[in-house]
Amino acid sequence: MPRGLKWVCICFCIVVMVGLGLHIFDSLRFEVPEDAIREPREPYREAYAEDDTEGESIEQELYLTYEPEEPLELLPRIVQLREYYDNPDIVGFIEIPNTNVSYPVVQTGNNVFYLYHDLNWNTTAAGSIFLDYENDLYALADDNTLIYGHNMHGGTKFHNIRYFHQEEFFRAHTYILLDTPYRETVWDIFSFFHTTTDFCYLTTNFHTREEFYTFLLVLQEMSHFETDIVLYTGEQILILSTCGVLGGENRYVVVARLRR
Repeated sequence: MPRGLKWVCICFCIVVMVGLGLHIFDSLRFEVPEDAIREPREPYREAYAEDDTEGESIEQELYLTYEPEEPLELLPRIVQLREYYDNPDIVGFIEIPNTNVSYPVVQTGNNVFYLYHDLNWNTTAAGSIFLDYENDLYALADDNTLIYGHNMHGGTKFHNIRYFHQEEFFRAHTYILLDTPYRETVWDIFSFFHTTTDFCYLTTNFHTREEFYTFLLVLQEMSHFETDIVLYTGEQILILSTCGVLGGENRYVVVARLRR
């Protein structure tokens, strides 16, 4: 083979190999949706939207802000976690004793950013354990507090929630510990079920106590197993939500009530 043709063939092979490598890398690369933009929610921040009605600008409050009558000190654990991770978005710490669920809880202005970012804001498929953007752990006054996490195959994040479908596991893990910015709280588990996103359990506050109580009874009725917990209209509940083993729109849900 002529020397010139030989070098042409070598160069062509190199170009093909490089192109194939880039294609494989691009197909495996983890991409973050464009709307996964961090929108910090500072404590006590006032949030308004402007709406033009008949040519006038009207301020509408989007969510209530919380300002205690007397300044409260953050729990030392929350302070330490914020300093360690250099992340002011940390608003709590959640633990289900004797499971792998033991993580800081973060919150920002949407429910997308921490699906794809860790506590140091690095992109990762594992994401973080995060609080619904509509909840307020500072006031801790919501009817329904929602915390989300991925069901990671390696056993991390909210993977252990899937084991609540086993009655022995359900009976052995009856409560959740949640440190809020100002309080250490305990929540008694009364329901575990498998559902899809067609069932809406993501409402944080209800119009009436009767409406909320009806919702509580539905959650209790959906549970795979019964407990001796009696529910009342004045309850506050905590919901942990993660993807089911089939992925997609499937969800595993654990529900607990605040221990008074």
